[in-house]
Amino acid sequence: MPGPPKTPTHLALVKGNPSKRAVNKKEPKPPSGVPPIPKHFDKMGKYWFKRIGEELDAVGVMTTLDGKALELLIEAYTEYRQHCDVLAEEGYTYKTVSATGEEIVKAHPAAVMKSDAWKRIRAMLAEFGMTPSSRSKVGAKGPAEADPLEEFLKKRK
Repeated sequence: MPGPPKTPTHLALVKGNPSKRAVNKKEPKPPSGVPPIPKHFDKMGKYWFKRIGEELDAVGVMTTLDGKALELLIEAYTEYRQHCDVLAEEGYTYKTVSATGEEIVKAHPAAVMKSDAWKRIRAMLAEFGMTPSSRSKVGAKGPAEADPLEEFLKKRK
């Protein structure tokens, strides 16, 4: 799918619709709230799932359908932390002996896995608007406030 991702309907309505493209009036509007914590998480995963879920819900970004996306973020984060702990204990390199008998310094495998986990974390943080640059691109409902436009339109009917 080429091009930038589609702008959510509520943002298109707020920004205006200069291209005059049809607005999806049947776009799903899942209820806000923190989804249940996955049972397979360890203690650290459960803690971060609950904490970040509540933070996102407080700013109006989290819905009950976002559980899997939040799960991916938390899994990547806990994996990242585990690799950090391993590297702090064992170091970023290790020495081995080649077939010819010379000593070679190699990068620790956990360093590559840590880098991969970091990339996944950054991508998921951006999806939820949790980085300074991505915050402006995510439409947050904010704490359960009534939409003035919807209230006005209801009164007119």
